[in-house]
Amino acid sequence: MVTLADCQRTQHAWFQALAQATGGRAFSTHKMDWVWLPETREMLCMFPTEITAAGLKPALSEAERRGASSVGIWLNASVREGLLPEYGFDPGWKPWWMTRALDLESVSKASDALEERIGLTAVVDDQVWLATARIKEEWAGRSYAFLPPEQDGKHLAGIFDMEVAPEHRRSGIGTSLLNALSEAAFNAGAEHLLLNATPDGQRLYRQHGFELIGKGQTWWFHPPR
Repeated sequence: MVTLADCQRTQHAWFQALAQATGGRAFSTHKMDWVWLPETREMLCMFPTEITAAGLKPALSEAERRGASSVGIWLNASVREGLLPEYGFDPGWKPWWMTRALDLESVSKASDALEERIGLTAVVDDQVWLATARIKEEWAGRSYAFLPPEQDGKHLAGIFDMEVAPEHRRSGIGTSLLNALSEAAFNAGAEHLLLNATPDGQRLYRQHGFELIGKGQTWWFHPPR
């Protein structure tokens, strides 16, 4: 069984892996765990159980020093926002946590439907994959799958950063990306997939067997320039 805690832990691990791969960093400030992503210039706090001034102030100072474009707080739906409005944070989008079991039958069906327009790259062997869609050499979409190395015996892979070019939406690109990543993760030992979806995006995932197990919340601060 996949839990909300599993989803949150995998999301946090993904951002930590991104930070490590792109010259960012992860750090903690008084019960708040942060990740700095230099490519998107985002400072993110991942699922704190308590919002404190002692946790916020040094991270906001670090975000200002690094020229962050945004500071985001990812929260479990049961955690109150506390001091966030006082520090200029506004409520943002709500992640829909969704999961799906992987088995040989479902992956075999997906494999039969794979198309030549999808390219798959193992960024890190048996851990990170990038699926890229191209139509007549034109970039059409991409997504990642991530199988964290340490999961206390669980075999969960996350689907992250799904993006389809506006002009190629509703053409099956999202399905093809998902199929390619599902097969790669399954072959590496994943038994379940998990992801966070937007209210619009969840329609695609429901069509492919994903079930909603809970919702989260985000809060965002955009430093003045």
